[in-house]
Amino acid sequence: MTSATSSPGDADLYAVYAGELRGHAIDLVWLGYLRLNIASLTNAHEDVVTGELVKEMNSVLEDPEAAPPWAEHYSVTEQQRLNVLDKLGKTRPIIDVEFERHCRGKRPRLRFEAKRLRRATGVGAYLGEEGLAAFLDGYYPVTHPDAGMLGYVHEEAPADWAEKLSIELMSDAKKHRVSADGQWIALPVSSVGAPSFRSVHADVNNNTLAITHVLLAFTN
Repeated sequence: MTSATSSPGDADLYAVYAGELRGHAIDLVWLGYLRLNIASLTNAHEDVVTGELVKEMNSVLEDPEAAPPWAEHYSVTEQQRLNVLDKLGKTRPIIDVEFERHCRGKRPRLRFEAKRLRRATGVGAYLGEEGLAAFLDGYYPVTHPDAGMLGYVHEEAPADWAEKLSIELMSDAKKHRVSADGQWIALPVSSVGAPSFRSVHADVNNNTLAITHVLLAFTN
């Protein structure tokens, strides 16, 4: 008879899958982005960009020629309702993008909230209560200490916004609950060339939460 509880081996395997998920999600975002018609999205609403990006990520996963070897282990969904305590039906929070790693038993899921980056709004919306803070406050639950932010850059360049976000996070580290050694850093460029960043925070329960940031250009 198979035990219903997880063995130490299962826990180790889950950790491996959760670790792989971050890198594969970054790669998949970039591969999907490369298929987009950027010119048609330069002034598009956040939800429109997200819908097109997720559509193209799924086209990568289903492409027999271009799909990475690990593609069969993943699915990507948009506007996913999340199950949280005391919230039912349409009151449940909705995350913009969810990556799910298929495996036996508990499945790691990496959730991304998306926000546009424009001069008019600055970094406020990206870091605010409907952006990064929604993870730190526990509004969006996580399956392991990882979450993500997608920044749709409609003015200036991703490098400019990376600098602005870094400055804001470190100038008010207490407000954004940045960990002592969790300052904004550029992650090594992946095998497919995806640029990304990381910051590490303490959530409302003082648990460590690593945030992956992927900034995508949607400028003419």
